Amino acid sequence: MSDAQKIAIYPGTFDPMTLGHLDVLKTSAAIFDEVVVALLVNPEKKPLFCEEERLAMIEESIREVCIVNVRTISFDGLTVELARREKAIAIIRGLRLITDYEAEFGISFNNHVLDSGIYTVFIPPLQEHVHVSSSMIRELLSFGRTDLSKYVPQAALKYISAYEYKDLRNR
Repeated sequence: MSDAQKIAIYPGTFDPMTLGHLDVLKTSAAIFDEVVVALLVNPEKKPLFCEEERLAMIEESIREVCIVNVRTISFDGLTVELARREKAIAIIRGLRLITDYEAEFGISFNNHVLDSGIYTVFIPPLQEHVHVSSSMIRELLSFGRTDLSKYVPQAALKYISAYEYKDLRNR
């Protein structure tokens, strides 16, 4: 067996970070020597939270649950290229529902074509968080719902409570 560190990439927009994301991250950190949470910065998307806020949310959430073998980065471009650059053997994808699998399977296949040495590992969140998504959180916020403690880590709540939502529906 190789002594090389087993590194995985966990990419996403994390807008905002959810308890489901944290579930997937905890499991990933238990499996791999190092997990790189890779914040996707896509100029085509208009995220609710800026890059710096999302990175801070992720980093503070990681500290809250004391995961030590995780680091964060921002990236744009192809995830498989980032995985190559980080010497990762796997790309982590969280799966909540069968519809997630259908979408992720095609991406996984394409990544395998681009680099057959990088695997996609699908990890579900805990059952109590399977219905939680960042888009659901943003929708709840757009209707003025701010008690989101069942859905997001404390660190994310701090950013959510500081946010001005008056223009949220116009985004």
